[in-house]
Amino acid sequence: MERETKIFVDADFVMRYRETAKEESMTVKGIECVWHWNDGTREAAEYWAVTDWIGQTFGNSIDWFSIKSWVGSPKKEEG
Repeated sequence: MERETKIFVDADFVMRYRETAKEESMTVKGIECVWHWNDGTREAAEYWAVTDWIGQTFGNSIDWFSIKSWVGSPKKEEG
């Protein structure tokens, strides 16, 4: 059985909008992530969850982004 941990990730990042060249800093909370223990490190899973969220949310409207910090907390199982 594959081991995994469900995690909520909070992150701070900066990005630049393509059309205006305006830079904006943002904080996002509660990005859902599943860390598959055999596939890589927890840090990598959290980082890629943030990267995927930024890409899905802003798409081609940004030139670049930089993740300044992130922190993950295991999701508490209900029950």
